[in-house]
Amino acid sequence: MPYQTDERLKSYLDTNQLHREQMCRAILSIDKRFSDVRPRHPRGGRDGGRDIEALYRDEQVAFGAAGFVNQANDSEEQRKVIKGKFQDDLDSAVFADKKPSVFIFFTNINLTIGEKDALIHSAKSAGLLFCEILDRERLRIALDSPDGFWIRFQYLNIPLSEEEQASFFARWGDDIQSVISTGFQRIESSLGRIMFLQEASAALTHLTLSFELDAKYPAEEICHFRLFCSMYLKEPKHNILSILFGSSDKSNRMRTDLNFSAQPAGIKYGIGSGQWEQHIDIDAEKKRAEDEEDNEKYTLVGSGSRIGMNDVEFLSISYNKDSFFRLTPWVALRDLDDAMFLPFANKSLAEKIKAIHVYSNGYKLKEIGNGEFYVDREQTNPRLPIVFSEGELADPWVRIRPKTASAFHLRFFEETPVRMFVPEQTKDSLESRRRITKR
Repeated sequence: MPYQTDERLKSYLDTNQLHREQMCRAILSIDKRFSDVRPRHPRGGRDGGRDIEALYRDEQVAFGAAGFVNQANDSEEQRKVIKGKFQDDLDSAVFADKKPSVFIFFTNINLTIGEKDALIHSAKSAGLLFCEILDRERLRIALDSPDGFWIRFQYLNIPLSEEEQASFFARWGDDIQSVISTGFQRIESSLGRIMFLQEASAALTHLTLSFELDAKYPAEEICHFRLFCSMYLKEPKHNILSILFGSSDKSNRMRTDLNFSAQPAGIKYGIGSGQWEQHIDIDAEKKRAEDEEDNEKYTLVGSGSRIGMNDVEFLSISYNKDSFFRLTPWVALRDLDDAMFLPFANKSLAEKIKAIHVYSNGYKLKEIGNGEFYVDREQTNPRLPIVFSEGELADPWVRIRPKTASAFHLRFFEETPVRMFVPEQTKDSLESRRRITKR
């Protein structure tokens, strides 16, 4: 194989200057001393004797030039031509507007050590820090190495032997697999984002925050709890400026539609939930002075109750807008983009939270890990439209804040939500019959 490579370098690319330059650029790119290797004229042509630009050891500007002859035979006349070509290209590089520190010369003529030393001395005398000459033998060595097999195949049309294939895949097999896998992952990621952006126009059916605790606790250890979240939309939708939703113990705490018997405190005996909306009339707001108390007024839009829990590892709170008929204008999932939200809870519960998972319409919108939030223990009063006893409030309110901001955000531009399941395809049992009919 070395003989075949040497012979192809002599004449296979005769008159094809573009492929000569591209091959030299590819050879330079596999040399780890050089980076950002690029052509000065991608399609070949006049380039002032400077075919290639690169960075040498990530900081010094390097120029490269290719000096090939047709039907190379290493005659004295051809060597003289190549030496003259070297000097012309060197002069062009030295007197360029952006003077390089390094000059690389490629040729398909074999030069003696003395000839190469003389040319390198000429380059250093012109003020260059480093010069290297890759004659035909140096090119052959690079092309016959596992790193250069692909260059040899592409530009000299020399196939790989079985031994070379084995060494090539031993060297590059894992990297090739990684590139293929990464490519598929990028395609899958792009398709997932396209699907989300399309489905985000659907009506918001629910918004759920699931709080994962750092262990599974018995109900007696949780006992009374308060867990709520306030969310402000980036842009009011259908006069909705913000929403408030959450849960607490006692299934009758937020219900006004039914009469409940007295119920002991504690998550074990029942859970009550509620959701409120803060509405704003933009036209009316322009005509009246701002009233802070009115701005914080919430309207109850839903409440519920459910049985208690004996063991607690996850606690979820939801803002639910799903209904049998949709009669009024609706908020879409995409309207939550750039929304700001802040959970708050009783202190003893907040200190047990390990992570927060945010879901909506079959998507996981966000996951907030333990290292991304902290419990703000500064005294606060969220002024909820719910009454809690003094004994319950002895376990004070605290806020759960991100470590890098004052509140959490949902930003779909920065992060694509992940779909939680793949929809099944409807079965078509009549497909075979239609095929027979067509025949």
